[in-house]
Amino acid sequence: MAPVIQLKQGLAKQPWHFRKPIEYPQLTGSDHWRRKMRTVFRVFDLNGDGCITQEDKEEMNRRTAEYMNLDDDKTKTVVNQRRTYWGDEAPDKVFENEFVESHLVKMNEIKFREFWFDILTSRFQMMDLNGDGLISTDEHAAMFYSYKIPTEHSKKVFDILDSNNDGFISMEEFSHAYTEFWYTENPDNIFNECYGPLIDNET
Repeated sequence: MAPVIQLKQGLAKQPWHFRKPIEYPQLTGSDHWRRKMRTVFRVFDLNGDGCITQEDKEEMNRRTAEYMNLDDDKTKTVVNQRRTYWGDEAPDKVFENEFVESHLVKMNEIKFREFWFDILTSRFQMMDLNGDGLISTDEHAAMFYSYKIPTEHSKKVFDILDSNNDGFISMEEFSHAYTEFWYTENPDNIFNECYGPLIDNET
């Protein structure tokens, strides 16, 4: 996850309706939190070879374009947005243990927490394929499809994120949900399945 400094679409200038990352306690790396991180890793590891590579990222792009029936120009825009998000400094290969442990260290750093919403803004824009500032049910399903998460799970997660039930996920709703996902260790948190069902606990 590479930091991307972009405008926060007004979030920085508006009252917060949820906790800022710096207000969360330090992550301990509980079994539940590690289970979430392993889930994210395996979602990104599309070919299941045990590491996240450029091949996986390219396959995500292809599947997004396929699901949304994007033309070549829009596909190029999506690809460029995702390249910016991943960053030029991203390693060629990331293995599961490395992914989990590096996120535990990184997400406890104050500086990382301070630009967390810049990262979320970039991720939100990757999902907002028509650029209207909202994520629709189709756009959310396209993300699940791109990760090879069965799209029937998208509806459940979408309804949780869409807290005002207006049929769209706003930047604020998105930011609240994903901050809770990454920065909480509560097994009963309603946002635990932002990346689909959690993998089984490992022995």
